[in-house]
Amino acid sequence: MPFQVMGIPDATTRRAPDVRRVRLLVGIALIAVSFLVYPAYSIIILFLPLSGPIKVAVVVAASLLSWAVFSAGIFLAGEEGYNWLKRLWKR
Repeated sequence: MPFQVMGIPDATTRRAPDVRRVRLLVGIALIAVSFLVYPAYSIIILFLPLSGPIKVAVVVAASLLSWAVFSAGIFLAGEEGYNWLKRLWKR
């Protein structure tokens, strides 16, 4: 460890990324990924050779998974992410 005089931090050492910023970015990424399920509905309904009840079950499961990922994203993004999302929706 380099010698530090009077509590002055060493400028050559790298700082870890701000945890709040990383959580915000991961949260926003999860929110964005959660919206990808909606285009997948058309693929599931139109192109998969499944019966009607199975397609409905897959769509419901995908929707629940999407909401779970969205909720995790909101949790990780915290108040910053909430305010960002609120500003985005009010445009």
